[in-house]
Amino acid sequence: MAESGCFEIYASMKRLKDKIAKRLNLSEDLNGEIIFEFARRNMNKIENILEEFADDLAEGITNAVNIFEPEAICIGGSYVYHTDILEEKVKNALNKAKTYNNEIPKIVTAQFGNDSGIIGATLL
Repeated sequence: MAESGCFEIYASMKRLKDKIAKRLNLSEDLNGEIIFEFARRNMNKIENILEEFADDLAEGITNAVNIFEPEAICIGGSYVYHTDILEEKVKNALNKAKTYNNEIPKIVTAQFGNDSGIIGATLL
C-alpha cells in the first residue's frame, strides 16, 4: 500500500468507483451504477483494481476478526449491488488472509443494501 490513512482510503466503494472511473477515463462525477456498468464491460482493464480492493478489504476484515472474533461479518453499502464482480475476489483474498486462529467468519451482505446503516441507526 503506497498511501497511509484510514481503512476507508483503501476499501470504500467510493474509492473503488473513483479508481475505476480514472482507469476507464470516465468522469468521477458519473453515477456509481454507470461507472460499474462500464466496469463490467471492461473487466480486463480493471482486474488489478478489483484484486487490490479485495486484498485491502480482506486485510480490514482480518483485523476486525483478530480483534473481535465475530461469528459473521456483514458488508453493506453499495458493495451489495456489485457482488457479481466483487464477492468471489473478496472471498479468495480472505482465504489467503491470516487470522490468529486461522478461521474466517461467515461473510454476508446486508439485506437492506445501501440503506442498512440508516435503518440500523433508527433502531437504537
